[in-house]
Amino acid sequence: MIYLDQASTSWPKPQGVIEAVLSAFSSEGANPGRGEYDIAMQTEKRINAIREDYAAFFGLEEPNNVIFTANCTESLNIVLWGSLWPGDHVIISSLEHNAVARTIETLAKRGLLVSVINCDPEHGVSYEEIIEAIRPNTKMIIWVHASNVFGTLFDIAQIGTIAKEYGLLFTVDAASTAGIFPIHMENMHIDYLACSGHKSLYGPQGVGLLLVARDIPLLEPWRSGGTGHDSDDLEMPQTLPERLEAGTLNTPGILGLGAGLQFVTEQGIDKIRKQNLDLITELQQDLEEIDKVTVYGPPLGVWRAPILAFNIGFQDSKWAAMQLNRRFSIAVRAGLHSSPLGHKSAGTLSTGVVRASVGIYTRSEDIKALVSAVTILSRES
Repeated sequence: MIYLDQASTSWPKPQGVIEAVLSAFSSEGANPGRGEYDIAMQTEKRINAIREDYAAFFGLEEPNNVIFTANCTESLNIVLWGSLWPGDHVIISSLEHNAVARTIETLAKRGLLVSVINCDPEHGVSYEEIIEAIRPNTKMIIWVHASNVFGTLFDIAQIGTIAKEYGLLFTVDAASTAGIFPIHMENMHIDYLACSGHKSLYGPQGVGLLLVARDIPLLEPWRSGGTGHDSDDLEMPQTLPERLEAGTLNTPGILGLGAGLQFVTEQGIDKIRKQNLDLITELQQDLEEIDKVTVYGPPLGVWRAPILAFNIGFQDSKWAAMQLNRRFSIAVRAGLHSSPLGHKSAGTLSTGVVRASVGIYTRSEDIKALVSAVTILSRES
């Protein structure tokens, strides 16, 4: 099988990630912070070292402000439920994933005020529109670093500068970019950074990250429970990470996530990005030459994430993906990709799109196989 759904989850996983997960079941399996015996303390030390690694990787000074979550969706929910109240105003893009869009919709029904800035999947957004949307009660800008459907990449450093200038909190959804594009929270003025662990950080599914900048108000915990610390106090701790990590951590997932970062660091983020973008450029060039194929998102030459959306004739995207799977053993994603606002912007809400995405193990031969298969399907459509 040719696997071109890396934007959903990276696969296969690096050998170091596999070994790290297995180590949780053989040598580092006790609950961190829950015991005064060697294996528990050893596991806690290892997990805290991974916090330090991720803090350094993302330009965060305080490692204790690295929060381990189940996924990027949970990270974003922690921020939105823990900081936004009726009467607050937030600004989001029209290319947000449902991790933001659905949560914001729920909060809007409870009195949150929302401005959605329309974004062109091809060319992004005029940053002046963000400034024009700011109101006296605006509290936060929430923005996706790159569209998970179209690969549209935003200048989060520029948006962060706007947020800082106007005294706003800035939350970034980096699910599609962490591990591919350099992100430095302090330099980019990011207050909350939400990341998937299982995509381009090459960790296992079921683990994510929330990084919280220093010197901002404490988030209200979205859940309560045991933390292994201050157990005599019925209030959740005031300190991070305990305040936002109630319950048993996903130790196998976190150890795998740590190994994923080690893999990214060893490969080199610049090398990974160049390889991925070279492949997606090759795919875009070839698909745009096929009759009846429509390619969406940034045009050639425009900076983008290594994701490409396309359709074949007037066929539904799911039909195309099923044909690619059954006849050519090529795995791609089809449909709306949990981003209905983005499809409204692109005019593809009724058909969805086929999405191909690449990773460190993707080769040019895989791209050529997809192009050949799409050529055959386009002739039959």
